[in-house]
Amino acid sequence: MKADVFDPRALREAFGAFPTAVTAITASDPAGRPVGFTANSFTSVSLDPPLLLVCVAKTARDYSTMTAAEHFAINILSEAQKDVSIKFARPLEDRFAAVDWARAPNGCPIFAQVAAWFECSMHDVIEAGDHVMMVGRVTAFKSSGLNGLGYARGGYFAPSVAAKANSSAAGGEIGAVAVLERHAALPLGDQNLSLPRYSAAGGDPAKTLASQLERSGLSVHDWFSLLDL
Repeated sequence: MKADVFDPRALREAFGAFPTAVTAITASDPAGRPVGFTANSFTSVSLDPPLLLVCVAKTARDYSTMTAAEHFAINILSEAQKDVSIKFARPLEDRFAAVDWARAPNGCPIFAQVAAWFECSMHDVIEAGDHVMMVGRVTAFKSSGLNGLGYARGGYFAPSVAAKANSSAAGGEIGAVAVLERHAALPLGDQNLSLPRYSAAGGDPAKTLASQLERSGLSVHDWFSLLDL
């Protein structure tokens, strides 16, 4: 076996460890109809001249139309547009019917509520194995200030939510609350009882609370909720 022959699935999973933005690449066919699909192999290349590139699979549904287009656009999807990503990743007949979009100056479809968009003239198409790299020269763009949708290890994530979680873990307080049961009933009307609550600085809040409850002689069962406090 050659040294550079790998299991495709394992290699794909390893590539997936690198978090990326999620984009929808769009263009118009010769009849002016919109075409497009989801892609996350996107990067900026140069500021002077303004260049970017996106990798397109040769098996993509609109591969021929996209690579032959004089102009194409990159829509960087925002955190709220996971559904748009999923729709444009599937072989639907009319993907554009499900999104709010308009034409950029050179006619490429631009979605509403994206984090940013770039319309480009085709600068180069470079062969790269089972993909091609489409290099575009930016002719128009706009940034909305919204956070982009993230993708890593086969799943979506919202950067603002991840940042909030990291902030809480670093300097905030993450806690867990227990619900007590006594004699097969919740003692919510008993004024002498309150919900046990403990802080878990730098640790797992659920494990900390469980440990504290067990020290009090209480039996700990399944957890159903962790709260950001």
